[in-house]
Amino acid sequence: MMFEELENYRETAPEGLEIVDVEFIWWTVAACFTRVALRDLLAPVIAERQDWSCFRFSPIADLKGDGRYPCAVIDLLRDMLPPGVLYGVEPDALEGAEEPCEVVGSFIIQDEIWHELTWTALRLAPIELLPGHLRDARFSGDLGL
Repeated sequence: MMFEELENYRETAPEGLEIVDVEFIWWTVAACFTRVALRDLLAPVIAERQDWSCFRFSPIADLKGDGRYPCAVIDLLRDMLPPGVLYGVEPDALEGAEEPCEVVGSFIIQDEIWHELTWTALRLAPIELLPGHLRDARFSGDLGL
């Protein structure tokens, strides 16, 4: 697993969630929806986004799409998101770089859209499958708290 020796695998979780929560949310949603259904449910979030200028990125998979999240979710997001929002950091692209890149060999995603999509995925997950603390987070979000 990439970056397993680092805190949170170098990923920044959405405020109020832990990395294990994010993993649980995405695996649950991937198990409950087809690719087409999930695409249709996530598309409005991406379409409504106006500002793609986030410069904070988190690694979410290796260049094969393998990692802590379902490959199908990574592939779907690669197809849906605009260029530069989720991209692979290829070793060849960094030849001659002045600074070493710590996320070489991984797919990285802008934190803001990743967090927004994760909260959307939480709202999509069947309530009966969520542990208590995620159910509470979902209800708080539904109430606007």
